[in-house]
Amino acid sequence: MQSGETTWPEPSDSAPGPSPRDEQARWGALLAQARLAASRVLRLPPAHPDVEDRAQDAVTAYLVSGRARFDPRRGSLEAYVATIARNLALSSLRDRSTRDRLDRRLAVDRGGAAAPDGLRRRFEAATDLDRVLSRLCPGHAEALRRIDLEGERIGEAAIRLGKSYQAMNGQVGHARAAARRVARALLAA
Repeated sequence: MQSGETTWPEPSDSAPGPSPRDEQARWGALLAQARLAASRVLRLPPAHPDVEDRAQDAVTAYLVSGRARFDPRRGSLEAYVATIARNLALSSLRDRSTRDRLDRRLAVDRGGAAAPDGLRRRFEAATDLDRVLSRLCPGHAEALRRIDLEGERIGEAAIRLGKSYQAMNGQVGHARAAARRVARALLAA
């Protein structure tokens, strides 16, 4: 075992559980590692609220789904949670960069005038959705309009178009995947 690595004993029926102080120290060590990883990516001090948010999100993500996937043979728990925190911080930076880029585009489109936040977001969403749908094949665009935007059920659309439920469900799945690819390409531009 490497120095500084937290050990997590296997639960057993006969062994008493760790003391509350030990548990608090273990979770504190995990949170500290997550803070350090997030602060490196965000280039902010570890006490900054954004860093704290990413660190807490990382520990929560570990508890929700990472616990089952963690393999102690592949590395320490601290490194695993730190990787989750790093990925969440990178995602946060990407989102912020995208928002900033969209804000600049919107300001240029409107001639430099700033819009109220809610109005700006609705405008962006409608514009982005139109751009994505215009780049899809007509069948995919129509499937997304009817199912995702108008709320028509897949079974109803299948009957109306004379298709099987499976065929319609497959078309909707392919349309959503194509829309995600187009949206990613637009964001990267």
